[in-house]
Amino acid sequence: MKFLLKNLLVFAFFASSCVPVKQEGAASDAIDITPVELDLRDSVFASVLKAQNDQDLVVLASYFSAPGPSIRYAAALALGSVRDSSMADTLAHLLHDANVHVASAAAYSLGLMGATHSQDALLNAFRQYDTSGINSPINSSILEAVGRLGTPDFLQAMATVETYEPTDTLLLLGQMRGIYRYMLRGMTDPAGTATALKYLADKSYPGEVRMLAAHYLSRAKDLDLSGQADQLLALLQGESVQEIRLPLVLALGKTKSEGAWNALVEIIRTDTDTRMVCNALRAMNLYDYSQTKNIMLAALRNKDISIARTALEYLDNFGRVADAGDYRNIARENLPWQVKVPLLGIANENYSYAYGITKGNINTELKSILSRAAGIDEKTACLRALATDPKNYSFILETGRQSALPAIHSAVMEAGIEILKSKYFSSAFGNGEGVKKEILAYITGHLSTGDEAALEIVESLARDGSSGLKTLVDIPTLEQIKSSLAANPYAQYMLGKTLNSLKGTASPLARMDNYKKLSLTDFTSSAAPAFADIHTDKGTIRLRLLNALAPATVINFVNLARNEFYNGKTFHRIVPNFVIQGGCPRGDGFGSMEYSIRTETPPVYYNKAGLVGMASSGPHTESCQFFITHSPTPHLDGNYTVFAEVVSGMDVVNQVQPGDKIQRINITE
Repeated sequence: MKFLLKNLLVFAFFASSCVPVKQEGAASDAIDITPVELDLRDSVFASVLKAQNDQDLVVLASYFSAPGPSIRYAAALALGSVRDSSMADTLAHLLHDANVHVASAAAYSLGLMGATHSQDALLNAFRQYDTSGINSPINSSILEAVGRLGTPDFLQAMATVETYEPTDTLLLLGQMRGIYRYMLRGMTDPAGTATALKYLADKSYPGEVRMLAAHYLSRAKDLDLSGQADQLLALLQGESVQEIRLPLVLALGKTKSEGAWNALVEIIRTDTDTRMVCNALRAMNLYDYSQTKNIMLAALRNKDISIARTALEYLDNFGRVADAGDYRNIARENLPWQVKVPLLGIANENYSYAYGITKGNINTELKSILSRAAGIDEKTACLRALATDPKNYSFILETGRQSALPAIHSAVMEAGIEILKSKYFSSAFGNGEGVKKEILAYITGHLSTGDEAALEIVESLARDGSSGLKTLVDIPTLEQIKSSLAANPYAQYMLGKTLNSLKGTASPLARMDNYKKLSLTDFTSSAAPAFADIHTDKGTIRLRLLNALAPATVINFVNLARNEFYNGKTFHRIVPNFVIQGGCPRGDGFGSMEYSIRTETPPVYYNKAGLVGMASSGPHTESCQFFITHSPTPHLDGNYTVFAEVVSGMDVVNQVQPGDKIQRINITE
């Protein structure tokens, strides 16, 4: 009973504290609102950055008492990027720093650390009495941080605050970010949904708050919006801000109403923004296949490859055996390989072995395309398409054995996993123990060499509880391989994650100690480069480098560009209306340098199109791969380093397709 009473008291405190009480005469003379400045030419600031890069926790903590708020601010943010939760209690002292920006940074970083026990410290630091909104930055960061680590009972308290005015921008952002972060952790509440709908419906609220509300509605799983069909349709029709309309289209699809359907069809038919069309196609996922079939088949022929590839996503998930012939016939048309090859695979997957001759013809065509393909992306696409017929396993494995290209090896391993998952596996091989052993032997052979693709593929397999394949992974074998790769930090990290998943344990993971070491001079001299021009097959993309916000990442990117590392690399991963990703030395997304760089995640948000981030397999695993966003992607906030933004060439970003090359990257000041 005492435990319950304590929780109820804390709940009541939070519910009342979320209200910015306007109390005249409240003490404010202890509050310091001095702006903070991140100056790379400042040797003390550079020392903080070096300690962050070295993850020297003692040195970082020593800056908490620095006389200048900018240094305390930098040290607080540094700990958020490092993410060592053992420092949470130490960092919590800065929640009461006189400077509101320092206290805000401490709250933000505590959220990134994710230590549940920090919840009480955050709630106790909420500055309730605030006449002029001076404390809004810290209160906003606290609300966001609670969304990242708070217990479920505080979600309703956060969501039911109704006293924030449309002019309380920071508080509204903190509240909506908190609700959104709870949702990403799998926790929603009807009050949170009602709050999102309220903000979305009222244009007097700040645009970014409304955008987050739309993303919440579009991304929350199992959210029943059928009762809001008319409201969402009216909101879409009356909305002029594209960054809000994009997620709103996805939310509209959740209503599964006739009015929503007609609106989606109209968008697909008339909208000139490819991103809107792609989202409208995705919004049809919840409608019956019989309704969507003809729309998807027509989209396959769209001259915009992104639209066609979005239709492929749908058919890959919902294609029907009865329509395999339609897929096959369209694949015979004059389509770009990015559409033709996957479509052949979808057709093959939907033909049963009763159509052995047809499947054989498709396999022959795919092998022919593979043999004459010039680019690695087209070759690997062929291997993935061939994997839709398990009987191709021997050909696929032999292709891997005969190739020296790492990207082929990874495609073969991924194809092998898909064959093991295939609904036709038993029809092709019965129990198929020999086939399973042969595929796993290929993967294990590459795993034992520390192959990056094998490490990630096996780790993903171990996390996949739905396929039943994790039981095929032999724990003693993995432990032996881990022991043999003791000198490989990334292998230790990934195999540690894999073994934890298989055993159901939470053993500490190996530290990525092969990080790129930087000197004070590296940081102080990194202030100069300002722009990067990415020259691609489709045109030039100009970036503004965010030196002060992600200096170690910018230093690495600039060095790689100046050493012509990126010349000739491809954009290997394109997800329509999400990202384009490139810079992989293997060309398959699994490659990296011989070193890693540190994650840098200050409060910079993926709140617009054209933000440039670093690809990552977890904290401090970044290296050379980067991505550029097509539109706002708030689910990436705080998890992926933002180091640049597009200032011109978004039209080029939206045209890039798999296999397009980076010709060169020029750095200018």
